Amino acid sequence: QLPAVPSPRALPPRAQLGYTTVPKFIELYTTGLPSKLEAPGTDPSTSLCTVLASEIGQLNEVIEVWRHGNGSSAMEASRAASRAAGPWRAAIAEIAGLATSFRTTVYKPTSFSVWK
Repeated sequence: QLPAVPSPRALPPRAQLGYTTVPKFIELYTTGLPSKLEAPGTDPSTSLCTVLASEIGQLNEVIEVWRHGNGSSAMEASRAASRAAGPWRAAIAEIAGLATSFRTTVYKPTSFSVWK
């Protein structure tokens, strides 16, 4: 089991081109997020650190960074719980139509990281 690991998930690393793609993504994400955060079974050590959107470089990139303090088991429990959250599932179904790819990456913090 991993120690307190922040888990960046890129949703989506690449989205369809267009000026309205990222704002639509954020609108959908914002609508579904409360049900994901409050889903029964979510590990209490799981928290959303930030959601970022690119302005320069790779266009239409949105990255969410989650911290799963109890490691990979917390990540899996929280992901399973979110799948039962109706508003989140509806939002993700629409977000998937905006995406050209999705990626999940797990990182381990360095010894000098603020996340331990």
